[in-house]
Amino acid sequence: MMALWKLGPALAAGNTVVLKPSDTTPESTLELARLIGEIYPAGVVNVVLGTGKTGEAMVGHPAPAMVSITGSVRAGQAVATGAAAGLKRSHLELGGKAPAVVFADADLPRTARMLADFGYFNAGQDCTAVTRVLVQDSIYDKFRDLLVAAAKDTATGHEDDSKNFYGPLNNINHFKTVMNKLNSLPEHVTVETGGKQCGTRGFFVEPTVLSGVNQDDAVVQEETFGPVLTLQKFTTEAEAVELANDVNYALASSVWTSNHGTAMRVSRDLDFGAVWINTHVLLTAEMPHGGFKYSGYGKDLSLYSVEEYTRVKHVMSDLSA
Repeated sequence: MMALWKLGPALAAGNTVVLKPSDTTPESTLELARLIGEIYPAGVVNVVLGTGKTGEAMVGHPAPAMVSITGSVRAGQAVATGAAAGLKRSHLELGGKAPAVVFADADLPRTARMLADFGYFNAGQDCTAVTRVLVQDSIYDKFRDLLVAAAKDTATGHEDDSKNFYGPLNNINHFKTVMNKLNSLPEHVTVETGGKQCGTRGFFVEPTVLSGVNQDDAVVQEETFGPVLTLQKFTTEAEAVELANDVNYALASSVWTSNHGTAMRVSRDLDFGAVWINTHVLLTAEMPHGGFKYSGYGKDLSLYSVEEYTRVKHVMSDLSA
């Protein structure tokens, strides 16, 4: 899907493309290139495989006029630096630390179930996935219990078993990173459920809910990219917005309330590229997708994405000459 988000607008704008997929998930991109090769002439879409050094060489090559990446903050910074050396345009879609702000008048059972779904799908390996659940203090205990129950009702395991909602983490290095974070939590953090490897084989991590976190904890501030949700309390709208915005990431967020006025006020003040109301993650091709701050800049999807791959030229003719 990420490859199509880049290829679609780039081709629509009349470009040729050189695409490098992640070195841990190349096969789907190769199959996509094979299918595209049945339609487009040779050389329009090209795939190069390799590690980060391969990407560095591509960015530094004089041929590309524009570079787009979906990846980590570190990878995005490297791409931006390399592109800047050649004064090339760049588009960065990077990490996220999405908050879900839950008000007391929300449909609590529905919200808990949906936040579990939107936090744990793909084992939390999505930059827009819910990671931080901010709950109004008057309903905190009740909602915590509902969310924990929803987490416990979320199955993980091999994708061949239809009862499993999500599968493993992408690779052993990422699995070790997530487990190291869970195994080094501060003493004031409570593991409400999960926090362990699921089974003894594979890179499966239990759906996890953490409470008692502080705003400056690493698990709140840093991207985990795993099936981990944190719980925090707030009292007022202003406090909720302050907690939500107080991270380096600004890609996605959501507001959960039955009061549309509340939703509009909070969505205006949330500093994120996307704000969903009573849902999360759902995307439509007609709307732009992209963030601010350490989440990068530029847009995927919609006509805004075509502009990322377009150069504007002004040609004027004096017809009286």
